[in-house]
Amino acid sequence: MKRIVVRPALALGCMLLAGIGAAAAQNAMQFPEATETVPELTEAWKQADSACRGVPGDDVKVAAACLSRSVYGAAINERGWCLGKEGEANATMDWHECAADSLRFPPFEVPDF
Repeated sequence: MKRIVVRPALALGCMLLAGIGAAAAQNAMQFPEATETVPELTEAWKQADSACRGVPGDDVKVAAACLSRSVYGAAINERGWCLGKEGEANATMDWHECAADSLRFPPFEVPDF
């Protein structure tokens, strides 16, 4: 069985590499009908992040938390909020209204249910 390991620094690096292309792609909005507020989404992101960070192993719960964190991050970005800025240390990153130098989560395919 292939082991999937998600590293926070790698995830943030992907956000940085996605840069402006992700911002443009997210103008299409993956979650246009979502009813959650930004505070509700950031709280959900924090909970998923806590479950994802620093937990070793191949537990399904860990993988689901890491994927959920990305979904919440993309939804928050769509509402004009970003986590961290270019060149900022991970430890000091916080949610803020997006600016030109803000990091964004890359868009992704959401499966049809």
